[in-house]
Parts: sequence; C-alpha cells; structure tokens
Amino acid sequence: MASSDFWPLCALLSLAVVQGKQYALPLPVPEIVRVYSDGSDIYDFGVWKMNVEWRDNFPNGNKPEPVTYDAEIFHTEQMQLVHKETLKDPMGTHQWSWTSPLPLQCTSHSVRLRTRHQSHTSDWTPLYTLKGKDIDNSSESNIYPKDYVARVGEGIVFCCILKTESRAGFSHPPFTIQISNRTYITEPVRRDDVSDTGGFDVLCNQTGATYFIGYAPDDQNLTCETRDLNSVECHWIPGKTGKSRMFNVQYKVNGRNCSVDQCVLDDSVDKGVMNWTLIAKNRLGEKMISDVADPKHRVRLKAPTITSAVLVHARNATLEWQWDEKSKLNSFPMICQVEVNGHTVQETFNGSGLKSLVLTDLQPFTGYSARVRCGSYEHFYKWGDWSTLNTFSTKEDIPEAVDMWMQILNGHTYVVWKSLTANQSHGIITGYELLLGSTTDEPKEHISKATNEHCHKVSAKRAEGDYFMFISAKNSAGISPPSKITIPNLQSDGGIIPDHISGLNDSFSISWDPSPNSSCGYVVDWFPTYSTEQCAVKWMKISSGVSNATIYSDFENGVKYTLSVYACTSGAPQLLQRREGYVKELAPVGKVQNLTAEQHGKDIKLSWKDMHEEEKKGFILGYNVYYKHSSEDQKYDILMASIRDPSVRTHTLSILRSGNYIFKVKAFTSAGEGPESDVYRYVDQQVYTMVSSILIVLGTLACIIAIIVLFCIKREWLQSKLYSDTPKPVFSGEWLTQDFHHCYVMDKILLSESEVLMVENPEPCLQVVPQVQKAQQEVDLKSKDPPWTRYYNDVCDPQTVSPLTIDLSYTEVSSPGIQNPTYNIPLSLPDDANLVLGYMPQIQNGDNQLQPCDVKFVQMDSAGYQPQSQGSSQTTEIPNETSLPLSTASVSSSEYLLHQCL
Repeated sequence: MASSDFWPLCALLSLAVVQGKQYALPLPVPEIVRVYSDGSDIYDFGVWKMNVEWRDNFPNGNKPEPVTYDAEIFHTEQMQLVHKETLKDPMGTHQWSWTSPLPLQCTSHSVRLRTRHQSHTSDWTPLYTLKGKDIDNSSESNIYPKDYVARVGEGIVFCCILKTESRAGFSHPPFTIQISNRTYITEPVRRDDVSDTGGFDVLCNQTGATYFIGYAPDDQNLTCETRDLNSVECHWIPGKTGKSRMFNVQYKVNGRNCSVDQCVLDDSVDKGVMNWTLIAKNRLGEKMISDVADPKHRVRLKAPTITSAVLVHARNATLEWQWDEKSKLNSFPMICQVEVNGHTVQETFNGSGLKSLVLTDLQPFTGYSARVRCGSYEHFYKWGDWSTLNTFSTKEDIPEAVDMWMQILNGHTYVVWKSLTANQSHGIITGYELLLGSTTDEPKEHISKATNEHCHKVSAKRAEGDYFMFISAKNSAGISPPSKITIPNLQSDGGIIPDHISGLNDSFSISWDPSPNSSCGYVVDWFPTYSTEQCAVKWMKISSGVSNATIYSDFENGVKYTLSVYACTSGAPQLLQRREGYVKELAPVGKVQNLTAEQHGKDIKLSWKDMHEEEKKGFILGYNVYYKHSSEDQKYDILMASIRDPSVRTHTLSILRSGNYIFKVKAFTSAGEGPESDVYRYVDQQVYTMVSSILIVLGTLACIIAIIVLFCIKREWLQSKLYSDTPKPVFSGEWLTQDFHHCYVMDKILLSESEVLMVENPEPCLQVVPQVQKAQQEVDLKSKDPPWTRYYNDVCDPQTVSPLTIDLSYTEVSSPGIQNPTYNIPLSLPDDANLVLGYMPQIQNGDNQLQPCDVKFVQMDSAGYQPQSQGSSQTTEIPNETSLPLSTASVSSSEYLLHQCL
C-alpha cells in the first residue's frame, strides 16, 4: 500500500518543478498596436475618451494564469503622471478606454503598458502619444471644451491654449494651472442652477466658450387609456431638463416616436391586459418607465359635441349633444354630468349612448351657460372632457311680491318699496300698481307708478289711520301677488325718546325686547337723521323669534342715522324702539355760533350757541375754552377750561390784568376737536378798580345806616320788652271828704300804668274816686289849656292849699321780677336837692321799701324842663311824716314828672 502512494507523489513534485522553472522565465513585453480618441469631433467641441489596443506576445499555449497589465498615462510635455491602473486580461481583443478629466485637445497624452503575473512584471512598452492642440502653431488662443452640456452640480475643467506669442506673462483667472508650455487649466467649475437658453460663458485671452447646465430626463407617471374605444392614448408627466435645446428629449413608447407628453397607439382595446414602455433620452442620459392595464377599464371619453338648447321654458330647459361617428359609443353604457353657470349639478344622468338631458329649477328670464361630460357606467375610471359651453335664456314669469314699507317724515307719511332684483322680477318690470283702501266702505283708489318710482306720499286724510295700501309689480308674464301695509297714525311713535347708539366695523348692532303684539316678525329701518330727501329710508325684515340684528349698509362716517324697530302686527306697524347714532364719529367740522365775551368786573363771561347738527359729525361731549393775551409772546393758546357738559354754553374767566385778549371755543367729540370760534375783547381793570372802590364806599355807608336804623328799632323793642309799666296808685280812706283843697292823681299822670295798687289803711286815707277821675277827664278833653296849667292853677295853688298830712300804709304788689341794671344806676344829687329824676323800678327784695317822702308836683314843659314863675316855686309839699305807699311809674313822655324823695 505504501508503494502504491509513492508514485503519485513523485509525479506531482516533478510537475511543480517544471512549472516553477516556466514562471521564472522573463514575461514578454506587450505590443501597443494603436492609441486613438473616441469620436471624430468634427465640430472640435472636445473629446475626453482615449482608447488603447495591444498584443500580449506570449508563445502559443504557454501563457501563465492569471495575467494582468499595468497602464500609465502622462501629460507628454511635462511627463506628469496623471493616471495609472491595473487592467484585467481582457478576453479576446486587448483594448482599454480611459476618460480624461479634461478634453484631450488641451495637451498631448502618452501611455505605456507592461505585463504582470503574480509578483513578476515585464518591461514597459515604449510611450505611445496622442497629440494635443498645444503643439500646433496657432495665431489664436483656444478654449476647450466648447458648447459643453453638463448636469447640475457637475465639475467641468476648462483649458486655455494660448497662441504662440502670448505665453510670456500670462495671467487670466480662473486659468491658473499650467500643464504645458501653452496650456493652462481651471479647477473644476460647478453650477447649482440651470442655465438659460444662452448658457454660461467662460473667457480667456480674448476668446471664449459656452457651456450649458441642465438635467437628464426624469419623466413620471406613464398612463395609457382609451378615449373612444378605438385606440390607446398614453401620457406622462415630463421632468424638467433645462431651458436650452441642448437638453431636448426624444420619446418612444413601444418603439414608436411620440410627442413631448403623449403618444397615440392604434391598438385594439379588445386584447385584454397590455404593457406599454416609455423611453426618454437626451445628451445627459435616459429614463425608462412602464404601465400595464386593460384599456376597457380605463375609459376616459372625449368631449361630446353639444347642440343648442331646445324646449327652453321659464323654469326648465333640454340639452342635446352628439358623439364622434367613428367612435363605438352609441351603445356604450355611460353616466353623464352637467355644469350650469360654473356650478356642477349634483344629479347625474345615465343610459346607453346618452345624448340629452333636462335641466330643472331654473330661474325665469335668466341667462345660463351649460356643458356636459360623461364616463363609463360599468367600469367608471374618470370623467371625460367637458364639452363646449352652450348658452341660453329662460322665458319670463310673473314677478315675486314687492317688499314695501313706510316712512313718517316732517309730518307726512310715505309708502316706499324696493326694486325687484333680477331673480325676483322674473322679467322686465313695466310698472307698479297701487290700491289704497279703508276698512270702511269708502271707494278704493287705484294708482299706477312707473318703473323708476319707488315712493308714494299718502294724503293727510289717509294718514289718520284705518287705511291700507296694496302694491304689485307687473311684467309681460303677468302681475305679482299684492303686498299690503296698514298706514299708521302720524302720532304713532308713542312718545319714544331716541337713545344713543354707536357703530362698530361699519355697522350697527341693535337688539330689542320681544313684543307680544308681533305676529309677523319685526322691521328695522334707518335713514340719515337730518336728511331732507324724501323716501331715503332703508329697511330689513326680521323673522319672529329673533330680537337682534346687525345692519350693514352704505353708512357714511360722521353722518347721524336714526334707527327704528317696529313690530309687524296684523294692523299698523308698532314702534318699539328708536336709536340715533354714528357708525363712526368724526371731529366736528362746524364752529360754535354767536360767541360773545362780556366783562363783568374783573371777570369775562363767554357765551355761545350750539352749531348746526349736520356739522357735529358725532356726539358733542363738551367744549374746550382757550385764551391768548395779545401782548404776550405766546406760540400756543392757553387752555382755560374743558367743559364736559355739552348743555353748558357759558363760561366765566377771571382776568388779572388789562389788555387785549383772544378767546376761542372748540367743540369736541370722541374723535377730537372741531374748528375754533374766536372773539376779541379788550379788558380794562382800571375801570373795574374805580367802580369797585365806589361800590365799596356805598356799601359801607349803606351798612352803617342799616346798623343805626336797626339799633334804633331794636332799642324801642328792648324798651318795650324790658321796661315794666308803673301801676296807678289807689288811695283809700276819707281823705277826699275833708274840708280842704286836695290834689287828685289821675291816670293821665300815670301814663304807662295799667293797674292800680290797692292800698289798705285802717284810718281814713286819700282815695281817688273813679267818678271824679272820669269827670276830670271829660273836662280835660273840653279844655284847650295844657293840663298842667289847670291842675297847677286851679287845684294845687300853693296860696290856697294848706299842707296835707296823710298817714298811709301800703301793701306791695308783686312785680314780674325783671331786673333792669341800666336803670338801677344810683344818681348823685346836690346837697340842696330833694328830687330824684328818672325811673326806679320795683324790686321784690324786702329791703326795697319806699319811705315817707315829700311829694311835689313840678310843672314841666314839652322839652322836659321845669318852668319858672315869678318869685316862688310852684311846688306842693306833702309833709315828711305822712307815709304814702306808691309804686314807681314810668314817665318818659308824661306832661308831669313825679319826683320821689329818697
């Protein structure tokens, strides 16, 4: 067994030795047969690909495995290595292609090869050179490449070959890299944007070249379908390539040339599922996409040919159309859709070979445009194309009811109505018919109005109530249903005072309390408050259950509007609310009227009147009052007061010194101040000072006089309140019966006494008899002589009357106890005087008792002086030992003064 294994091993070793000797032999040098560029480049735009062909020169049947080849490429002039590569042993012809980063025309390129087997290599072949343009004698510089087409973002290297005499001192960016004596190249140039139709330019030494940037084809969504059941139409979405014709794309579907975005194939649609392939190609590349489908499941019909509308009425019309005679659609089940005035009708129509449909719910006397499209009913894929538009007009119909209202303005009632819109008139309105009637049996009044009239003034008699009006519009088709309104009384506003309302966003928002009287909703109307135009009212009707509204209209800023809310009843409208306001307030445009300035002392009183209502442009919030002294260098007016009450139209200013003043008043609203109204006034403070001094003096004198008069009046009042009346003394006893002349005391003397003091005396005493007093009074009234003359001469003559001694006792009568300190002042008399003048009031003090005294009757004149007689004192004495209880008496105006001895 060992001998059998030995011989195969020896055979293997012998073969290895033989092969090792063969590999050790020198490898043959390959032989380059040809070096050439790819393409003829008849336009000399530039070529980049260099092709090399060679032979290996191995003996027949003696080529080792594996064999490779080393290749090196140089820029010939500088012998700069620009590329090296190890090539696999190609099967068959030994050929290799290399693409240069710059055109091969820029400079000469040399190539060499050698054979490689494992770690063994042959010698290099001689250099084989592909000549460039830089070795030619040229009188002009040249740039490569020319008209180059590149993708967006691709790097392009340009070279500039100088003419022979321009080599010295060349400097022209971006050509900064020298690769031969006459050739300079750029760094790779990249652009991220697509070039326009003219491309981009690059310049060098008075020459240049153009290049274009774009994209390779990138088409999407190939779709093939049938439009008429006779052919297949394919279409796709082209991709963007570029703006220049350099990027034009060629299209083919299943080998057939096509246009840019579609291709029609005359294939039968009865073959079932089919396959379609699109190839798109341009100078930068190509794109291939495919689609697979059954054409009968992809039916998208072409547009039908629509004919004019037939059987057109006021509210419906019939449309008809035709299909292509070559198509197979006359029996094809389809569904169709119609579009009217740009709006697609929700209802669809279906049938085999459908060719007509009926449009309903149209408006009378209205123009319409309609078109139709259809699709497959069994295998719906897409709607087909729209037909062309067909236009027609419906016929007239009777108008709708007229919207009517009323307005009470300046004591007159007007009935107004709105023009009917095109959708309401249903034709051309030829006029309006009005019928005025009453709930009574009075005859009705027929009135015709032209189409441009929308207002009727109601007579004063018919505005008193219980009258109504019907109105109807008419056209060629007939007359509209009548609208009715009951004419309210002129005084039907119920005394409602308008409230303020403010607008917002060019509108008014108003609300009201629901009215139980409302049976048909509400009406809100509005008009410019101060407009004199008749029938300028506008209105809107609100349904029942709604109690608010936002009104948008052609409101003007700064114009006051009156808004009213009425309840719609079975009778006349009932006013519920009235408002006045502005949709947007502005500053006033008018001035206050009749501004005047009057001086009152040191004050200036300004007064003015309100401006015209149309000039307010908003609610007046008040007035600003300014002034300016003409002698002062004032740039601005001084604001003296801001009056926040618009009803106040006066203001008083205190001016401290004389001079000329300008006073200005401006009204203001929430939007600002209006124009000023001014008045000039000279203020004289010297006149005010003189007048003030005179008035002060006169006032002081008046006060002094008033005080004196008041004092005198007060003194008499105090005297009447504080002075007590002295009671009359009453004498008792038999003293009046004695045989002697006696003096009797009468109440004439005691003028102020109202009572007689009752005197008790156990002994006979002096008594004044009332009868005697009465008789004496009668004598006094008849006598023309002064009383004191009679008493003095006839009764108390000292020559005939002897001294009278009277012993009297007295009882003191209680007095009110009023103390009068003024008259309690003690008097100092001369030593020889035995009289006390004045009044000594009685005091309830027990110590204050009158002592016996001498009583004298002294004659006094009207001035209070004692008259003197010749040689004697006319005095009647009463002895001191006689006790006479008397009360004090007030004798301020008496003809006799009773003196009392102390």
